[in-house]
Amino acid sequence: MPNYILDQSFPSERDRLDAMARNWDPGTLHIVGELGIGKGHRCLEAGAGTGSIARALAGIVGPGGQVLAVDRDTRFLDDLPAPAEALSADLMTDDLPPASFDLVHARLLVAHLHPHPVALERLAAAVAPGGWLLVEEVDWTYADRSEPDEPVHTAMVAALTGVMTGFDTTYGHHLLGDMLDLGFTQVSAQFRGTQSRHERSWLPWQLLVEQFQDQIVHKGLMSAGDVDRWWAVTRAQAHLVAGPALFAVRARRPTS
Repeated sequence: MPNYILDQSFPSERDRLDAMARNWDPGTLHIVGELGIGKGHRCLEAGAGTGSIARALAGIVGPGGQVLAVDRDTRFLDDLPAPAEALSADLMTDDLPPASFDLVHARLLVAHLHPHPVALERLAAAVAPGGWLLVEEVDWTYADRSEPDEPVHTAMVAALTGVMTGFDTTYGHHLLGDMLDLGFTQVSAQFRGTQSRHERSWLPWQLLVEQFQDQIVHKGLMSAGDVDRWWAVTRAQAHLVAGPALFAVRARRPTS
C-alpha cells in the first residue's frame, strides 16, 4: 500500500482536517441518524482524523454503547469522551474486531488505500449482521471550477492531482460500484458539496496547498509566480469556488 500522502505532523494539518469536518460532518451525521444509530449501539470510525465524528457518535450511543476510533496516527485522538476510545491500527494490515459493529464509517480514507475493493472488504468484515457500512469519498472531477473562470485555480487543482500520488481524486463516483460487489443489501448512494466565495470553501484548498506547494514548484507543475497568483485569488475571495463532491454510500450486512 502506498504511504498515506498527507503529513499529519505538518503544522496546519489539524486545521485542514477541522476545516473539512466543518464542511462534511453535518451531512455525515444526518445519514447516521437515518440509519437509526442510537443508544447502546457499537460504532467503528475508521480513519478517525481529529475525532469529530467519533465524538459525535459517543454522544449518540451513550454510556451503554461503544465507539472505536481507528487511525494509523492517533495524535489528534487523545481527548475522546467516553465511551469512545482510540486505537492505532492500519486498516490494510491490522485486523479489526470481526462482525462486531452496528455502524462502520469511513470518510476520505479508502481513496488512499489500494486496492480499494480490499479496503472495503476489510471494513465490511467488521460490520455485525444487520449493521451498516457507511463510506464517503470525494471526487475532484469538478473541483477545478470557479466563477468567474480562473485558470490559475484550474492549474492548481491539476498540480495537486499530479503531486498527490497514491490518492485517487475521482474515487467518489466509483465507490458505489465497489460497494455493490460486497454482497450487502439496501445499498444506496448520494452526493453533496459546497460552493461559495468565502473561507469555508477556500480554506481546505489553502491548507492543502500549504503542504504541497514546494513540491508543485520543484516538479515544475506550476511556477512560483503562478502559485503566488493562486494565493492572491484565494485571499481575495472574489470568486465562487466549488469544493469536491462527496459521495456517500450506505449498505447493510445481511442478518444471515
